[in-house]
Amino acid sequence: MARKKNCARRSVKPSKAQNIPTARDSSTAGPIDAASLIDKSHTLLAQSNFELAIKFLDRALELEPSNVEARELVGIAELEAGDEDRGREHLLHLFPPHVTEPPSHPSPYLYLAQSASEPQEALGYYSTATAMLEKRIAEQDRKGKGKQQGDAEDEEEVDEDRQMAVTALVAMIEIWMSDLCMEEAAEKNCDDLIQRALSISPNDAEVKLSLASIRMSQSRFEDAKNVVISLYNDLEGREPFDPILPALPVRLALSRLLLEHNLHLEALDILSTVREEDTLNIEGAYLEGWALYLRAEAIKENPSLLTTAAKAEGAGEDAENDEPMSVEECLSESMRSLVECARLYEDQEYEDEGIGSHVAELLEELTKNGVVPAIHDEEDEDGDVEMA
Repeated sequence: MARKKNCARRSVKPSKAQNIPTARDSSTAGPIDAASLIDKSHTLLAQSNFELAIKFLDRALELEPSNVEARELVGIAELEAGDEDRGREHLLHLFPPHVTEPPSHPSPYLYLAQSASEPQEALGYYSTATAMLEKRIAEQDRKGKGKQQGDAEDEEEVDEDRQMAVTALVAMIEIWMSDLCMEEAAEKNCDDLIQRALSISPNDAEVKLSLASIRMSQSRFEDAKNVVISLYNDLEGREPFDPILPALPVRLALSRLLLEHNLHLEALDILSTVREEDTLNIEGAYLEGWALYLRAEAIKENPSLLTTAAKAEGAGEDAENDEPMSVEECLSESMRSLVECARLYEDQEYEDEGIGSHVAELLEELTKNGVVPAIHDEEDEDGDVEMA
């Protein structure tokens, strides 16, 4: 299991027409100071324009080498732009012996944890950051007690702190379940960390998924299944782009766990939202094809599943009452998704060789068995369903 990143890495190329102002730029009303450069860099960072933000911040540091805010922001910008060495060098300058006191807020610790090469180093930074966040959350909760209606800005800040805290705790759990899984203290530490995460945000989808993974690793399969079903029930019936739905990577992880528990229709339900929101998502296309393949195999072993599915689809006033897909239909739909996945895989030069090899293996088997990809109304025979 790979260590989860708290902040997604993005690569955005700034416009070459934009230039960083100098202290004597005649186009400005007066000399440029560090504060104005930092303000501009905040805007650029929000736009993911990291390269230009770095130029502004480098200039700010030329003017004020001891400016802590500029140092932290340029470190973050370098990390987001992909230069981990330079980013870490800047962030480490926020700590003794370069300064008297270490940072009193969690951001530098979280970025250093994400970019750490050793698991123990990452855990150290995550531990400090989560302790800070938990203290802030507790203080905010105490202040909030007795207030009938909290300030919207304060509530947003509390929510952000809670999200950062649970994300960091989940990242620590994943380190213990992967890099340090053979350590004697791994299981206890995972249990302790997940309890802390649940106490902060008991309904968070990522936290529930982490809990399910822990229970799976402990061979408590029924407990894990109950957690996964509970999370699915929270999301069942949600339309694509519903703000209640968690981020796409979380839904993909949930789909994988649903498939591990042979909950094929539930996985397909979640995957349908992923596929509609991002038609170019390779993992979404792969899991959809794999789920349909597994559904066909399950029906072959237990034909009564068709009867059960028909009864379920017929229940409720709003049900469409469509007949459940047969084995042949499942396989045809599976091949359609897998062919699309193979095309996207090649177009995007995707790096996950495991997905690529499994898709190729499934397509070879389906082709040998005479399966042809389904064609939907919006497709034509010379369109997306053609195999490369």
